[in-house]
Amino acid sequence: MKQNPYSDMDQPAYRIAYLIAGFIRNTITEKEHEELDDWVNESDDNMRLFEELTDEKNLEANLEWMDKVQTEQSFHTQKEKGAFDLPRKKFRLNPVWMAAASVVLVVGIFFIYRYAGNGSTNNNNITVSDTTQLKPGGNRATLTLADGSVIDLTTANNGIIEIGKGSHVNKPADGELLYDAGVSPIETPSIHTLSTPVGGQYQLTLPDGTKVWLNAATKLKYPSRFASNERKVEIDGEAYFEVAKNDKQPFRVGLQDGSTVTVLGTHFNVMAYSNETEKEITLLEGKVAVEKNNSVENLEPGTQAIVKTDAITKRTGIDTDEITGWKNGLFVFHDAPIESIMKQVERWYDAKVVFQGTIKQQFNATILRSEPLSKLLRLLELNGYVHFKIENKTIYVLP
Repeated sequence: MKQNPYSDMDQPAYRIAYLIAGFIRNTITEKEHEELDDWVNESDDNMRLFEELTDEKNLEANLEWMDKVQTEQSFHTQKEKGAFDLPRKKFRLNPVWMAAASVVLVVGIFFIYRYAGNGSTNNNNITVSDTTQLKPGGNRATLTLADGSVIDLTTANNGIIEIGKGSHVNKPADGELLYDAGVSPIETPSIHTLSTPVGGQYQLTLPDGTKVWLNAATKLKYPSRFASNERKVEIDGEAYFEVAKNDKQPFRVGLQDGSTVTVLGTHFNVMAYSNETEKEITLLEGKVAVEKNNSVENLEPGTQAIVKTDAITKRTGIDTDEITGWKNGLFVFHDAPIESIMKQVERWYDAKVVFQGTIKQQFNATILRSEPLSKLLRLLELNGYVHFKIENKTIYVLP
């Protein structure tokens, strides 16, 4: 029988504690950051643990708890093995933060032991009084044809879908719609509209091979076949584009406010909901030009155009992972205000959000969009700055 029931966890525990300490000291590499992110997202317990250990207010309380744990013998055993030694690397850091990181490193291991040993979890403090559970969105959309007829793609069988006059589109799998690039040039193009509801998403391949991912509550208008001189679509909502390159046929995205995004071949994200005061065009690869009235902004990768009523401004150093997280099935919040977060929650969980107080703090979280709403809200509540109450399909946000 093992003298220490956690002996087989020594190295994993040390590794995670080391990563958490490095996170606080801002000394971990990008690869180590990804490793830490993977561990944090493995379970609710890991998320809670990370939030607790990186909260400055908890450091002193955690140390007091460590002094009282009933694993003193195990602690001394591991200490003799050097398991709690900090890496022998000099950092030019504030001594206060060095001390804090040391505490986190030691306390981290004990917390990991405690969570792994008894599987305890915090109670869900979210007050819920709902008769209709708010579930995450999914692959849902409708296709509106030129004659006004509507095809529900959510219930349509996978495969060829007839759209009249010998024309067809292909639904190769749930959540995907594909137009045939080899359509006859004599066919008269017609305008189609792909619409996702609140809580919906869909992927579209246009006749030229351009791929488009539609976020929730989005409408995309496009021709069933592009004309020879240009490729033009119109959007109301949010979409991610991977444009098929064609130097002779520019690709243009029209926004509801009259703005136009012009590209030849590139990857970019357009956030242009009608109820948003600012429209955002974020470039990941290639080049685009954003035009409104007589104003033009040329973007390079990692930059963003902000389109307002009377002007276009340019932002640099954009966190593209946060902007495009939705396309990869993630909520990604980096120093995000609660108002921005809850707008995404409204659209994805088909909820109504009511604020009952002011919350000035910013939030950091990464979570799968397929997770229940309760899990996302619990994660946001961990830092103690915000609380939620759910009644039917309304989420009340409280300090």
